[in-house]
Amino acid sequence: MKLDWGVSPKAVLAECMAATLFVFIGCGTATTFSAKRGPQAAEGFELGSLTNRSSSDVLADIRALTDNLSTNASWGITTALAFGLAITVMAYATAHLSGGQINPAVTLGLLLSNNLGPLQALCNIAAQISGAILGAGLLYATIPGSSSSTLASNQLAAGVGVGNALCGEIVMTFVLVSVVLEVTSDRNPGSRAQAPLAIGFAVFCAHAVMLPIDGCSINPARSLGPAIVSGTWPGTFWIFIVGPFAGAIAAVPFHLFFASRMLEGRKPDQDPLAEPRYDGGADSPAGKAHARGGPASAPQRDFVTGGRHAFVPDTPRGFAPGADRNFVTGGGHIHQGSAGMV
Repeated sequence: MKLDWGVSPKAVLAECMAATLFVFIGCGTATTFSAKRGPQAAEGFELGSLTNRSSSDVLADIRALTDNLSTNASWGITTALAFGLAITVMAYATAHLSGGQINPAVTLGLLLSNNLGPLQALCNIAAQISGAILGAGLLYATIPGSSSSTLASNQLAAGVGVGNALCGEIVMTFVLVSVVLEVTSDRNPGSRAQAPLAIGFAVFCAHAVMLPIDGCSINPARSLGPAIVSGTWPGTFWIFIVGPFAGAIAAVPFHLFFASRMLEGRKPDQDPLAEPRYDGGADSPAGKAHARGGPASAPQRDFVTGGRHAFVPDTPRGFAPGADRNFVTGGGHIHQGSAGMV
């Protein structure tokens, strides 16, 4: 297996841009919708998550959260949708440039499954983290009172244990990376056009589960950006790095197994337009033709049917001699390289 050590500057820049906008949109929604607005907020805009609360002030935090949710009852669903739609939009915008990864865990999964070169993967991860920091910086400049805000940094909710959050991060990152690897696979060409949509829904599902638990990371860059800019470093921050990478690593063996031909056990389906083939002995017409130096059967062409190769004559029934038909695109073959998307 030969490794690809090339680097595309366009892909690196696309990953940085996508990560910047993803963090700005997702974390920005989480921050603004957790703020109290309207009659309940005396000053008109009051941030819901602050850095100056001590760990002993748990009851006050719970009361503040209840207050915020009663004012903005749609906080959870809106934030989950914001993260999911941000991934969908940016993946559609950058898929042709970098594969729309936008997540170091996804990039690691693509690297381990041999869908991405090592040097390109390293540069993409650096670009994603840089973009996340830039996105958090732009959010800091946008949000009123941002100097006392966590900028939606990941933290464990009250009563949540390390094991709870770590398990959730591993499972939901496993879901995300599995979806990315399967919907962008060469064996599944029909799903590629909708791949960003499927990936966006996977991100939405992860946030629907994990937002009340730890704010949902499943993306080390998304966690690092706001934490660096806001200075929010809880003692359990390692969960938001280890969990996503562990989930990505766990998804790769399943993808490699599904991509293999192990346990398939069934023969390729025969083309209904193909002429029957007779493989008789030396006395059969086919055998005699072969003995005279002629072809035993008509020339064969190869086309792809569901990942397996089938053979049909050059001139099947219903087609004039010399006429050609294309079973893949109806016109000309289109070859697409595999690329991951977050």
